[in-house]
Amino acid sequence: MLRTAIPIAVISTLIAQAVLGHGDAAPQAVDTTGLPTLPSEMATQNPWREADAELMMAAVSIGGAGYNSNCARCHGLEAISGGLAPDLRYLEADEWGDEWYLTRVSHGAEQNGAAKMPPLDNILSQEAIWAIRTYVETRPDDQEFVARKSEIQEINARIEALKSNPSQAAEVADALFEMSASFEAASGAPKSVTALDEAGQLLKSDPPRVEAALDAMLGILRN
Repeated sequence: MLRTAIPIAVISTLIAQAVLGHGDAAPQAVDTTGLPTLPSEMATQNPWREADAELMMAAVSIGGAGYNSNCARCHGLEAISGGLAPDLRYLEADEWGDEWYLTRVSHGAEQNGAAKMPPLDNILSQEAIWAIRTYVETRPDDQEFVARKSEIQEINARIEALKSNPSQAAEVADALFEMSASFEAASGAPKSVTALDEAGQLLKSDPPRVEAALDAMLGILRN
């Protein structure tokens, strides 16, 4: 699984998303600045599923913001459903999953004659629609964090130690990227994006942002 340095601006947005609420009730357009413009005809498969690392991270960042504004209220923070709506992390990252996703986004959903989800294709651009899909399909299974909590605590302790010896920051960052690459996306997508990536990139900055990296780790340490 390819890992490269993630731009700090992207990481900052990802961290900010972690503290957002469930989103507003009214659907909102999404700012897709930073993503390339897609052709006018709607794609039938996620065009960023096999993107290079920088474009992938931009799509995840923008998609996360769009998800929190439009989807988290029903589908759950960080795409972890509470049971009232489908857990989108497990929607297969393939042609069938993309078709199901586009149908719901375009037409919404009803249950017993009542609207459960509004159509969003007249609110979201194609770039935003696929960015949200990219964010959702790169989520790992949060239970894997629980199963590997001791490993995560060990690498978090290495980050803590950087407060007194920051010269090892690059080495710890590489270890974070390597660990993150070992977590699989719940959807079966070829890449996952985790808080370990965020922390690693923060340690790659000059000077290393140790406290920010520790803050980025808080979410998975709570599992």
